[in-house]
Amino acid sequence: MNSSLDARASTTSRLAPVRRSVDRIREWLDAQTAFRRRIPIRARIALFGAAVVAVAVILFGIVVFYLVQGNLVQQQDANLRQRGDQVWQFVERGGRFARGFPPVDLSTSSEPFVQVFSPQQASLFSSGTIRNIDPQWPSSTFDAIPSDHGVTNQIQPINGPPVRAYIRAIVGPDLTPAGYLIVGQAAFAVEDQLAGLRLFLISGALLSLLGAAAASWFVAGRALRPLDAMASTAEDIGRTQDLSRRLPEGVTNDEVGRLERSFNQMLRQLEDAYQRLRSALIAQRRFVADASHELRTPLTTIRGNIGLLLKRDDITSDDRLAALNDIAGESERMSRMVQDLLTLARADAGYHLEKMPIDLRPIVQDVSRQAQTLASTRQIELLDGVPATVQGNADSIKQLLWILIDNAFKHTREDGHIQLRLLRNGQSAALTVSDDGPGVPAGDLERIFERFYQSDSARSGEGTGLGLAIARWIAREHGGRVYARNNPGGGAVFTVELPVDKVLANS
Repeated sequence: MNSSLDARASTTSRLAPVRRSVDRIREWLDAQTAFRRRIPIRARIALFGAAVVAVAVILFGIVVFYLVQGNLVQQQDANLRQRGDQVWQFVERGGRFARGFPPVDLSTSSEPFVQVFSPQQASLFSSGTIRNIDPQWPSSTFDAIPSDHGVTNQIQPINGPPVRAYIRAIVGPDLTPAGYLIVGQAAFAVEDQLAGLRLFLISGALLSLLGAAAASWFVAGRALRPLDAMASTAEDIGRTQDLSRRLPEGVTNDEVGRLERSFNQMLRQLEDAYQRLRSALIAQRRFVADASHELRTPLTTIRGNIGLLLKRDDITSDDRLAALNDIAGESERMSRMVQDLLTLARADAGYHLEKMPIDLRPIVQDVSRQAQTLASTRQIELLDGVPATVQGNADSIKQLLWILIDNAFKHTREDGHIQLRLLRNGQSAALTVSDDGPGVPAGDLERIFERFYQSDSARSGEGTGLGLAIARWIAREHGGRVYARNNPGGGAVFTVELPVDKVLANS
């Protein structure tokens, strides 16, 4: 085990210099090519397209050049071979070269020439000259020339330019070499044609490069136009903070179209988030202002009574007891308000109730019985209904009922009449709490569920204005709702609708 670790450590230590060298090379390349980060994307695309086209054109030109060169050389060799065989047959029949072969200057002409040699490789006849002298060939020119066919080679004369030559031995009657024959052509005959082709390929490559760069620039501009629009829109939004702006979505389903749709979706989400944040900030300011206003009254009452008790020694026992009762009552009211604020703060923070299957009827029965005990002068009537099982939190349901009953207590006479009812309505259960009080003004039926809102006609100074807001949160946590209406005969009716557990209801 230790030997394996040692070997691994040794290998790592040996590779460390290589790794450092690679890192240094990478850093050097990054430093040398740092300018590429300053090149616009459109220019990068244009350069990349031009580079791709240039590489393709260069490779194509190289292939074409060498194919054409090979074909020209093969064609030249075939022509020389055909002419050489004809001349060889002429010589074999004993022909003379005095006439029929015009002189050729190999330095300036690309016409074929004929040269005949003796067995000792001395020139007997030549239609080609180099500065008025017969071509002088290296001594190895006629080495290894077969007797039954000719050989084509590229030969460099001692006194002139390179020549493409067909060499064949002239065989005597005794099958021994009676001389040699060269039919050749100046090599620049093919080179001139290749030079023209080379110029054409280079010019075509440059024109293709410029055309590819221009086309890539144009196509990249059209492809990046939506991105420019996105950038301009983002800058305008940042400057004006107008999140309602959108990009015009195209009908294409390519990457740019997807980016446009994603950008617009992001703007919609940002706008929604901004609106929610704005609403939350407005609600928070209103909440803080209302809380400060509501807490100011009990604090002022407590401070006034404490000041009265501290500064005056001649206060009567009845006045002292009344001041202490005021302090205790206001302290209790502040405690309830703080507890309600904590509940609503937890709701705003995303707190969710733990729910389980519960039957509403026992809860309604217990709450109505306890309420009758606490308010013995009022008549609390329970209109019992069928069992209703919901997914809910029993403690929160009790709290909701107590909020509605306490609200009824505050707005009914001492001998008032309050009714509780539990009904099943299709897939929902309805809890109603009705009273025979003055009711709720029509314009306040929705607003009474807002935090710290109290109807002017019902303002008694005993509540905090948070109970009904908590009741609405509890109902929403259970997937239901709470709303208020007025009885035609007088009084208010508060209804809580909660969805019934379908599984348990059908079992």
